[in-house]
Amino acid sequence: MSIDNNDIKIKEASKSKMRFDNENSKLAKFFGFKKFNTTLKKEIIGGISTLLAMIYILSVEPEILKYAPSVDGGAKLDGKGVFLATAIIAFAATFVMGMVSNIPVALAPSMGVNAMFTYSVAMKGIGYQGALFATMISGVLFCIISISNVRKMLIKALPKSLHIAIGLGIGFFIAYVGVANIGWVKIGDENTEISGLPVATLNNFKVFYPAIIIGTLVLLGAVVLHFKKFVAPIAVMMLAGFIIAVILANVLPNNDVIKNSFGTAKFNSNWEYKSMFNGFVNNIKSTFNNAGNLAIWKSPTMYISIFVFTILTFFDATGTLTSVMVESNKNSPYEREIPKSAMIIDGGSTIFSSFMAISHNAVYAESCVGISQGARTGFSSIVTSIGLLLSIALSPLFTMLPSCISGAATVFIGIIMISNITEIEWKKPEISLASFFIILFMIITYNIAVGIGLGLITYTIGCLATKKVKEVHPIIWVLDVVFIAYFIAFAFIQ
Repeated sequence: MSIDNNDIKIKEASKSKMRFDNENSKLAKFFGFKKFNTTLKKEIIGGISTLLAMIYILSVEPEILKYAPSVDGGAKLDGKGVFLATAIIAFAATFVMGMVSNIPVALAPSMGVNAMFTYSVAMKGIGYQGALFATMISGVLFCIISISNVRKMLIKALPKSLHIAIGLGIGFFIAYVGVANIGWVKIGDENTEISGLPVATLNNFKVFYPAIIIGTLVLLGAVVLHFKKFVAPIAVMMLAGFIIAVILANVLPNNDVIKNSFGTAKFNSNWEYKSMFNGFVNNIKSTFNNAGNLAIWKSPTMYISIFVFTILTFFDATGTLTSVMVESNKNSPYEREIPKSAMIIDGGSTIFSSFMAISHNAVYAESCVGISQGARTGFSSIVTSIGLLLSIALSPLFTMLPSCISGAATVFIGIIMISNITEIEWKKPEISLASFFIILFMIITYNIAVGIGLGLITYTIGCLATKKVKEVHPIIWVLDVVFIAYFIAFAFIQ
């Protein structure tokens, strides 16, 4: 009797697949697939989905940091070097988070903080070198807070409804960012600012209509597929939208309409790896060559920045991790709190990012995109991290993703994140007041920590007004003072 070689290969492939999918496999046991009600397939899809939702940072981070001046009047931060550093630190931090904390969370340079780094710190006389040293010191302080019991005390001091409100605020926040990235609105130009706050107005449809159409179709398609219980709806729609964008960008005439909508999707064969590595090395060299520059250490901006960065990153990380863990615990038989290791990794990655000459690292709310696809363990983070590492070699392809596609993903997950809005105790005036301010100010200030700060202050005021002062935890009183000091300090670095 003859044996068909094809049958043998099929059986071997089937056995190999079973080794990974079987709940008794080493991989499944290590990450706890059965415990957290997940599978290898869900983790892979979740990891890829998170990667697609956050990949925009690889182009946005260099675009913002390349304007940061040098304290000694030399060259500004090299954008290509920033790209390489961003990919490396995002890979390393996300990989370690997956292996050590075993949660489906990705990390990369923080949006919002990178803009503060460049425009509110580096441009205030201490250059990007001083901003990096402030980043490094604030990262150390962040780790100290995370190691101690202060972190747990701070989290438990907040009522459950405020934890939910923070998650809702982040959901609305990233949806707001996503709508702008799709092209529906423009945010905060010189004609749309009132008292310095960013105001969104309808965009120029004549110029951005291709991006608006494609981005909106990707979003609506993902919503429909989600309601139909389709596997990986946002990943599927993002891939379809990306293919269409690439075709349009490379076939249609390269006029302003196509350039503004799909400019990044145009093939570019002029990528130079050597200049990228040179820029990376030069950024680091310049930073440490100025370690003894007195212009940095004599400036009040340096010390105010350390304080602001520490407060901002702690509450940003706590708020984002809280919302991510709430999403992760849905449909999971085992409810987890924020691991202490996750906070330490967050702070530690910021220290290492400063060594690589980029701004603060942070947990990404876009991790919820992967969670919405079924990811529940750190294996999805491993998948995401591998994609981030490959982005270095495939940089032309990874940076081709138009913002209208990634914007659709963030709006989609914003929709998912506000599903528990009814769980807030809206009938309690102190809770409804605080929740309102948390959500409102996260959106209009483009800053998660500001929303949390004003939410805590208004919660205290609400308790005073309703004669519930005894319900205010002593730590919240301390935080009120800290945030008032934060707002005063922030005023001096603007």
